[in-house]
Amino acid sequence: MSMWIDQKYIGILSGRLDKFTRKDSYTYNFRCPICGDSQKNKNKARGYLFGKKGGLFYRCHNCQASMSLGSLIRVIDSNLYKEYCLERYASGETGFKAHKSHGFVFTPVSFKSNKEDNAFNNLLTPLDKLNEDHEVIRYLTYRKIPKDRYSDLRYVDDISKFKKFAEGYDEKIVTNESRLVIPFFDENNELVGLSGRALGDEKIRYVTIRIKKDSPMIFGLNNVDKDQTIYVTEGPIDSLFLPNSVAVGNSNLKSVGEHLSKDNLVLVYDNEPRNKEIVREMESSIKQGFSICIWPETIVAKDINEMIQHENLSTDEILATINKNTFSGPTAIMNLLLWRRC
Repeated sequence: MSMWIDQKYIGILSGRLDKFTRKDSYTYNFRCPICGDSQKNKNKARGYLFGKKGGLFYRCHNCQASMSLGSLIRVIDSNLYKEYCLERYASGETGFKAHKSHGFVFTPVSFKSNKEDNAFNNLLTPLDKLNEDHEVIRYLTYRKIPKDRYSDLRYVDDISKFKKFAEGYDEKIVTNESRLVIPFFDENNELVGLSGRALGDEKIRYVTIRIKKDSPMIFGLNNVDKDQTIYVTEGPIDSLFLPNSVAVGNSNLKSVGEHLSKDNLVLVYDNEPRNKEIVREMESSIKQGFSICIWPETIVAKDINEMIQHENLSTDEILATINKNTFSGPTAIMNLLLWRRC
C-alpha cells in the first residue's frame, strides 16, 4: 500500500518539480528542490526518486541529499506532508516502515565538518563547473561516458592533493598531474576512498587511496536499490553504463556478496576468455551460487566501455545482452566452458 500512496503523492508534487520526468514505474527525475541544482545550466536535473523497500526514496547527485519521500514532501510543503502522514496512517502504515525517518527535521545540506568531507568539497571539482573544452570533459566525451553520470565523478588538478584525505601516502604519491576522480562512498554516504584515473599516458593509470580502512571500496554502493537486480562490474567506468550497478575495481566481483544479497547480484566480468585469473574467478563464483554474465562470441571487445566505443553498441543493447546471457549453476558451467574456447 505504501508504494501506491507514494506514487499518488509524487503525482501531486510533480507539477511543482522543475524538469520532472518519469523514467520507469518506480524512478522519477527532476531538478533538486533542496539545492536548486546547477545555477549555470537550467537543464540539469540530478534529483532522483527510486523504489526501495516498498516506498520511494530521494537522492540528489549534486548536493548528496538523501531521504524518504515523506521527508522530501515535508521540506517542500508541510501541509501536504500532514495529509501524506494521515493517509499512510489510515491505510494501516502506522509503523512507517518505509519511512521511519518521517520525523526528519531538515537542515541545509552541507558536507560534514570532518577532514574528509571538507577536503572533498574544497579540493575536488564537480564536473558541471568545467567547460566543454576542459581536459577531463574531453576525456569523458572520448570515452562516451553518459552525461547524466558526470555527477558521480570529480576532477583534481593536482593528484598530490589526495594526501590531504588520509595519512600514509606522502611517499606513495609523488607526482602532480591532474586526474579524473572516482569517489567511493559507503552505504551511509560517507567517503571511504578515492581513485584518480590518468588523463594522459602516465605510467600509473590509477592512483587509489583508502580513507576508511574498515569500509569496503565498492563504487556506487551508496546509490543502489538493494531490492532490485544489481550489476557488478570490475571497473567503475564500466558500471557507469549500467543501471543500478556497482564496481569493485578488480576481478573479485563475488566479494560484493559480503555486503549485498547474492540473490540480486549479476556478476559482469570482463570479456577475456584467455585470462586465467578471470576464468578462475568465474568458476569460483558459479560454485558459490552467483549468477554471472558470460559474453556471447559475437562480442569482441574486452569490457563494456570498449563495446560502447569501438563496437558502437548502445547501453540498451549491452544491458539486453547481459540479461540474455546471465546464467547460474550447471548452465553457467556449460556456457563458461564454451566461452573459454572462443
